[in-house]
Amino acid sequence: MQSNQEILVEAILNQYEVDQAHLPQGILDEIYAIPSNLVTSNDIINYTKYIGELLNKPEKTADLVEILDDEVHIIIHKLKFITATDRPKVIVVDGLNPTVINTSRYVQECLTISGGISTTRIDEADKVIVINDEELTIAQIPNLLSDSNWYDSNAIKLNQVFLVNKEEFGKTPGKNYCLELETLAEILQPKYFFYGLEGKTWIQFQLQ
Repeated sequence: MQSNQEILVEAILNQYEVDQAHLPQGILDEIYAIPSNLVTSNDIINYTKYIGELLNKPEKTADLVEILDDEVHIIIHKLKFITATDRPKVIVVDGLNPTVINTSRYVQECLTISGGISTTRIDEADKVIVINDEELTIAQIPNLLSDSNWYDSNAIKLNQVFLVNKEEFGKTPGKNYCLELETLAEILQPKYFFYGLEGKTWIQFQLQ
């Protein structure tokens, strides 16, 4: 089973269209020596730059960095003038049986960029995002509704429960950064963002 770092390195090298099997061991060792505990957009951009420097691919690096930078700044710019009251409080859970609240700093950072406010309190949540397999989650929804803490929350009352049908979502910061931001932006701020991802990376449950 691959580690998160191995998954990340493979993903970034694929973006550079480089097969790590063909890289000199010395360069590969240097790549794996780069800290991979990524949280912010700057972390991800700098990580991409470091690998690009080691691969000696300045033009490709500039292209990849521009894509990352543009993605973040477009989202931030569109949400520049919305107030805190227009930013939903969001709880992210990794499955429902048992319910495991996602406290990843990376996911929390993505929520902030995408127009939400991260919370770990069920009673505060305006939206619930479940990261799990679709069929498994649908089977577990009755358990969610039978819990009074969840049932009385605004998120349940207003049908603001969403499934991200990709169990690896947010698990390897930097691997699918743009897609993860776009998914969250569509869920959290649908008035401002449409990427056509509903039904592909996420769905909304109708509970009431």
